[in-house]
Amino acid sequence: MPGFLPFLLHLARAARNRQRVVALSELDDHLMRDIGLQRADVIAVLAQPRHRDPSRMLKILCCHGRVFVERVRDGFAPRAASCC
Repeated sequence: MPGFLPFLLHLARAARNRQRVVALSELDDHLMRDIGLQRADVIAVLAQPRHRDPSRMLKILCCHGRVFVERVRDGFAPRAASCC
């Protein structure tokens, strides 16, 4: 079972980061824009399955913009980025 522990750690990290993204959702729209996010971004990443890390998708969104997120959502393979 060597793959079980990393999976549990991933789930714990995803849960912790989900709580942090929920805290982001409580910011007002002006503060969200200041950090480069829109309320729809936060709502969209929180709608992902619980085993996915929503903070990772927000990071991708900030690095690559909406076109990249749309490519991932539509099933195209993401391209590697130097910042992520």
